[in-house]
Amino acid sequence: MLSSCEKSTVLVVPKEDSNLVLKNGKLFYQENTFSGIVLDSNRFSQMKKRTSYINGRKHGKEVKKYFNDSLAELRMYNRGVKVGIHKGWWPNGNKKFEFYFNEKGFYHGSLKEWYVNGKLLKSFNYKDGKEQGSQKIWKQNGKIATNYVADDGERYGLIGLKKCYTVTENKNTLKLLK
Repeated sequence: MLSSCEKSTVLVVPKEDSNLVLKNGKLFYQENTFSGIVLDSNRFSQMKKRTSYINGRKHGKEVKKYFNDSLAELRMYNRGVKVGIHKGWWPNGNKKFEFYFNEKGFYHGSLKEWYVNGKLLKSFNYKDGKEQGSQKIWKQNGKIATNYVADDGERYGLIGLKKCYTVTENKNTLKLLK
């Protein structure tokens, strides 16, 4: 069994560094695949972000904060693939979203989004990236807008979508609705 007392140095680079280049989905620094941490302080969006990379791909925790240091988003990656739970918060501290991803980066489990006032906007369920089970969307006034069940690629219930055309039997034309 070997052990080492050496400290490893983690490269921390600001996003504005001109040596950082994104090529074909991989991040490079001085022409080598980047491993380290990228810091992004965007005053325009009032956010700051810290993202870890390994071999040019997001890996580990990505933390996004508002300038008052409250959490805006928390995401996890495994070699460039979204994994685990991803959470977001509004500036007032209310939940904004909560998504679950499997090890392949597909939605898996519940997906929820909230309005800034804390009321639920969306509650969907997924299995390996496909809608499965109860799916609901609410209007800001709390009334249901969409309410259906997805099973094996089929949707059953109130989809909440309106067609912008009519289909006439035995005709090969569509008539747009006004």
